Amino acid sequence: MTKEVFEIAAIIVTSLGGGGAIVFALSNWLGKVWANRLMAKEVAKHSRDLEALRSEIVRSTESYKIKLKKSELIFQKEIEAASELVSLSRDFLPTFRHPDMDWGDACDEIALGFEKIEKRLNVFLARNGAVIPDLVKDKIGKCIGIAGEGKFQINGMEVSTEGNRMASELYDELWAAEKAILVHVRSQTSI
Repeated sequence: MTKEVFEIAAIIVTSLGGGGAIVFALSNWLGKVWANRLMAKEVAKHSRDLEALRSEIVRSTESYKIKLKKSELIFQKEIEAASELVSLSRDFLPTFRHPDMDWGDACDEIALGFEKIEKRLNVFLARNGAVIPDLVKDKIGKCIGIAGEGKFQINGMEVSTEGNRMASELYDELWAAEKAILVHVRSQTSI
């Protein structure tokens, strides 16, 4: 009987072991299938996220390039406006005509050019008003006002005391405008 018991036990163990092996093999296969599906879903999700991130980076880069191009264009226009204002203010300065010429004589010459100064500053402001700082616009506007009023202080080649004073004031305002626009432009170039 012992031999038969061992045979039956061996058959039972073998059958259970074979079934266990089948169950183990099936569960192993099913686990791999599920793991591959989950991995594929995660890879697809991360790929979509990565593509969305790439698209955002491309959009941001393009937007930055456009902003940089606009900034370069405006800066170029500001440099041109600053150069033009420096040139204008030099044109408005009187030349040294005689050895005894003093500031009052220089202001008389400035005053004699009030009408020309008013027109040229108006043209400057019309051409560059969009790119120059408000402080500079205000000072140029004040210069235009001074020249506009001051031209009535001229009688032929005679400049009144008030006209002379206005010419000095115009010169100071123009000089301050030039200084302000140069500071503005230079502040953008320093790192």
